[in-house]
Amino acid sequence: MKKIVFLFTLVAFAAFVACDNEWVNDVKPRVYVESFEAEFDCDYRYGYETDNFKFEHFYNEEFGYWGGFALTKQFDGDAANGLYENQYAVYNESASHGTAALIYYYDSYNEPCDIILKDATMLTSVRLNLTTYTYASITNEDINTFARVFTDGDYLKAVFTSYNGDKEVGKVECYVVDYREGKRLMATRWDMFDLTALGKDYDHVSLKIETTDVGEWGANTPLYLALDELSFL
Repeated sequence: MKKIVFLFTLVAFAAFVACDNEWVNDVKPRVYVESFEAEFDCDYRYGYETDNFKFEHFYNEEFGYWGGFALTKQFDGDAANGLYENQYAVYNESASHGTAALIYYYDSYNEPCDIILKDATMLTSVRLNLTTYTYASITNEDINTFARVFTDGDYLKAVFTSYNGDKEVGKVECYVVDYREGKRLMATRWDMFDLTALGKDYDHVSLKIETTDVGEWGANTPLYLALDELSFL
């Protein structure tokens, strides 16, 4: 179901310093990494649960639509395949670690789905990547209908918000595409994002995705994101 990796690196140490944690008896704090394995025959499946986390999802059988997390083993670095029919593909040749990755789809007409912390106390970092469908939609107007090509000032960001019950604890904004102030940044190489500003002592994290390409009926950009190597204490 999962693979746990122990990290004793300066990156892990820096994450602890940022959260005001102290070493105990001169022993470095232990950081774990949740990566994902595809132990099933199909290309994807909705939702995912490990000893440490539950990744929520919903599926409406009447209308055939879904939202939240899905585990995928589809990887496609060809933007020409960036169609809705290929919505579960990561814009990369492989997972960052392991054989699968998580896809998150944010349906802005419904409440965001959560990452439930089961046997974890806080998140420290995550690797994010665009999906093939989203990448194609913001770079090539010839293969999409609704979204426009991104230009100066545009961005796509993932907003992680931690909660203890109903009380908000912290928030982190991760710009997976950033065309502000002359930048041309895109998360297509499993870029790592720091999550330590989410704080500590929380039990779940909600995830929203925001875009600057918004029309009369809401976001035009397909609000998908790929996640891997979720680091935690």
